[in-house]
Amino acid sequence: MLTIMLKKSKDSELATLTAPIAGSWIHAVNPTHKEIKSLMDLGIPLEFIRSSLDLSEQPRVDSEGRVKLLILQVPEIFEDDLETVTLGIIITDKYLVTVSKTRSKVLKTFMNNPKGFYTTKRTRFLLQLFWTTVKNYLSYLQNIDKLVDAVEDKLSHSLGNDEILEVLKVKKSLTFFKNASYGNQRVLEKIMTRKFLKLYEQDEDLLEDIIIDNKQAIEMIGTYLDITSNTMDAYASIVNNNMNLVIRLLTIVSIAIAIPTLISGFYGMNVPLPFSNNPLTFFGLVGLGLLLCFVSIFAILKMKIP
Repeated sequence: MLTIMLKKSKDSELATLTAPIAGSWIHAVNPTHKEIKSLMDLGIPLEFIRSSLDLSEQPRVDSEGRVKLLILQVPEIFEDDLETVTLGIIITDKYLVTVSKTRSKVLKTFMNNPKGFYTTKRTRFLLQLFWTTVKNYLSYLQNIDKLVDAVEDKLSHSLGNDEILEVLKVKKSLTFFKNASYGNQRVLEKIMTRKFLKLYEQDEDLLEDIIIDNKQAIEMIGTYLDITSNTMDAYASIVNNNMNLVIRLLTIVSIAIAIPTLISGFYGMNVPLPFSNNPLTFFGLVGLGLLLCFVSIFAILKMKIP
């Protein structure tokens, strides 16, 4: 789907156009062959479009003539899973073009016409896209923090598979976020050199703030990865400890059962045995077996295992 929008500095609303004009924003979501052809007619290289639609494409910058490409990895939610998707931003002499395989929450923010957003200010628009991307990462990280706390509370009361699967899901999302944030950081630093894009003084100040916040996101991701790793280690230790307790209990039960069985086995043989003709022998053997069971259980419980 291809959407063309325009908002000048004097406009208050974001207008939708039927054909691109200078200063417009062209947004392509999983474009058809016909729509790709129309983008190429605007001077956009086919390789730039393909890279933007590649979900495994890493953040980078590229240029061909006067057309520039920036690849970002932005956070998205798919069926309660936090992942990252590729967002291609293509800047030409007249247009700013965004290309993605799926609808992006980052771009929906601008479709809602936020304050201070104008399609004609392409460099500022680009930085605002970065800014919104970083803010989304920070927002999702706050949600992950709450989720990790909730999972830790569950693990303290239960050791089921559901809880450990939640931890693994969080760790997977954090790994995606880590790789994406590091890649986006390289793109930001490339822009900061001024060799790729011309920056105005206000744009440079905004870019510095974005870089600082992205570094904060990277640090938070590293912290949460450590927390999830420690949670997994703690879970493994608890499972091993519980397994040892179960094995110890089974050992006690086995020993307790073995002693009466041993005694009754002797008196079950067809040979003359002491007190075999005494009617009270049966009760004596039962009492002896129970006594030895209790003694062995008491001794094992008091035993100090290194």
